[in-house]
Amino acid sequence: MKKSFYFILLIFIPFLTEGQELTVQVDGDADFTHNLIPISEAGLDYPSTLQAESSVYVSVISDNLLDKKNNPNDKWRIHIHKLDMEWNQELALEARRTGQGFKPDNPGNPNIQDGDNFQPITNIPVYFFRGRGEIVQIPVALQLRGFSVTMGARDFETSLVFTVYDDW
Repeated sequence: MKKSFYFILLIFIPFLTEGQELTVQVDGDADFTHNLIPISEAGLDYPSTLQAESSVYVSVISDNLLDKKNNPNDKWRIHIHKLDMEWNQELALEARRTGQGFKPDNPGNPNIQDGDNFQPITNIPVYFFRGRGEIVQIPVALQLRGFSVTMGARDFETSLVFTVYDDW
C-alpha cells in the first residue's frame, strides 16, 4: 500500500513544481557621447557624472496565456548585471528605475517596488526591482561615473543583462 502511494505522489510532483513562464524584453539604447563637452583648456576634465541621452525600457511579459488569465498578479523580481566587452574598471555604471510602466491588459496602476535610486551595476547579478503581473515599458535611466580625459580616446562597451525570477 505504501509503495503505490509514493509512486502516485511522484507522478504528480512535476505538475506541482512548474514555475512561471516570464520573459524580459529590453528596448532602447544608452549613449553617453552627447554629454561629452569639448575640453577647451588644459587642466579641465569632464563632469564627474554623465547621464545617458536615451532611456532603456524593460518589459516583463507572461508567455503562458492560461497562467496570465488565472494568475494576473504573479510576483517577480529583476536582477541586473553587465557583461564587459571593452571596459575600464575606473568607470562605474549605475541604473535607476524612473517610472512604473503600464499594464497592457489592465488600466490599473502597475505594482512595482524598489529600484528608484541609482545603484551600481557590476559583473555579478544583483537585485534591482520587483513587481506583479505583466508590466511593459518600465523606464530605466543609466549614468556613468569616473569618466576622465586621462583615460584617453577610446570606446568603452558593455552589455546589460536583465533577468526575471519568480518572487515567492
